Amino acid sequence: MPPSSDPSRAGHAGLVSAPGLSVVALVLLLLFASSLAAALFPLQPLAPAWQWRLASTLISGAPFALLGLALLRIATEIDPFDPLVARRAQLCAQLAVVAALGFLLLLPLQFRAGLQQGRSVNQAQAGRFQRAEAKLRALRQAVASATTNADLNERIQALQGPVLGPADIAQPLPLLKAQVGAVLDQGDQQLRRDREASQPTSPLQLLPELLRQAFACLLLALGFAALAQLPGSEVSLLQELRWRLQRNLKRFSADRGRSSRDTGDYLRELGRQEEDR
Repeated sequence: MPPSSDPSRAGHAGLVSAPGLSVVALVLLLLFASSLAAALFPLQPLAPAWQWRLASTLISGAPFALLGLALLRIATEIDPFDPLVARRAQLCAQLAVVAALGFLLLLPLQFRAGLQQGRSVNQAQAGRFQRAEAKLRALRQAVASATTNADLNERIQALQGPVLGPADIAQPLPLLKAQVGAVLDQGDQQLRRDREASQPTSPLQLLPELLRQAFACLLLALGFAALAQLPGSEVSLLQELRWRLQRNLKRFSADRGRSSRDTGDYLRELGRQEEDR
């Protein structure tokens, strides 16, 4: 039986066809785009929390886009004459140039956003404790200045303090004040425990995560550059940058050698002039 008539072989060939890989690549790219769109809204570009969320989403979702680009490249190698696959691969390769540059620009942004986010969390936490302490002081003043049980209850409820039942209000005023004071002492102790348990986040504590994100940005920029292609170019952006770097290094070495030879000739000429004198 000829190989082409084997149904299992035909089915296997259909699974790795260029159009099939192109569809899978498109699905991966759309997954990345959907996660990015979810992180963008609501738009708050000046908020550190929004910037940090965007950077984290880009880093975590970028492997989907990288895999999609790689599948498109494989699809063009399988069938280089499919015009639809070729157009998709060319468009995505050009967009990968923007992605590579974007991840390089994301390096300082995620550092800045991470530090500002940590600072904002610390400020919000300190503000919450200050408001709680101010409320406890106001409640203690209300208890101390109350003249009757009803007056005490009104003052406490106005400050959203502990709720007093009918049995509590029926007690003598000194006993009621002592009871409310004990409740406020418990709240004060709990507030101190919470403050001790939640220490402010220092930049050094954020450093491991910031370095991990920065390393991921560099790797992703390298990966996208390996699959990116400038318009009109036949090689990847990474290859083109490497060739330009090698060419500049060779030119620099040649200029340095020429400069050294010129300096040597100048020094020898000075030596001959001194001997003539």
